[in-house]
Amino acid sequence: MGFRACVWDLDGTLLYTLPTIHHYCNQSLRHFGFHDITLDECRDLCRLSIAEFYHKLLKLGGCPPDRVAALQPAIRDYDCAAYLSDFTYLTQPYAGVCETLAELNRRGIKNAVLTNKPNAVACALIDRFFGDAMELCVGQTPETISKPDPHSMDPVLDQLGIPREQILYVGDTDVDMQTARNTQTAAAAAAWGYQPLEMLLPYHPEFIVRKPEQLLTIF
Repeated sequence: MGFRACVWDLDGTLLYTLPTIHHYCNQSLRHFGFHDITLDECRDLCRLSIAEFYHKLLKLGGCPPDRVAALQPAIRDYDCAAYLSDFTYLTQPYAGVCETLAELNRRGIKNAVLTNKPNAVACALIDRFFGDAMELCVGQTPETISKPDPHSMDPVLDQLGIPREQILYVGDTDVDMQTARNTQTAAAAAAWGYQPLEMLLPYHPEFIVRKPEQLLTIF
């Protein structure tokens, strides 16, 4: 039996969010008295879990090492609140994504999101840009397990009611490829995202897609 669900990463796969994340990261760093980071530094942060994201953000912004752990919750809360205040700022879907989601739905394929992005922000973005095209969005909360942990896919499997053998996970980073491998789901490497394809190939994804519409040849 073929795939019955397409599970997507969010940042760099469904949505081009890099300028948005960069904007709010720098706003947050300045609020706490630290300096801006570059767009390339921000790009690398996008592959991390929430805890790793804010730990590295503070270090890149010049936070003294002995203050990083203590400031992580504060900068996380400030950044998430600022992001939610205007979460569509500078963000747009990648070309072909909306059409691909619609066609997958027409074929009876369930679409879902698994992301390390904070759950409140992730769900707001999915609702705004994709609405009913998405069956489910699982972002990060204090209770969820971050990618690429072997159990990170469990909430998706449980709520969709589809076995892992019938799941295709689409992502643009090495962490996404590790997630597919660790959760025993098939991987599609998205070549249009934040990391070059060369960083994904060592994980031997089952599929390589250079634009979203190519996913339709798999289902």
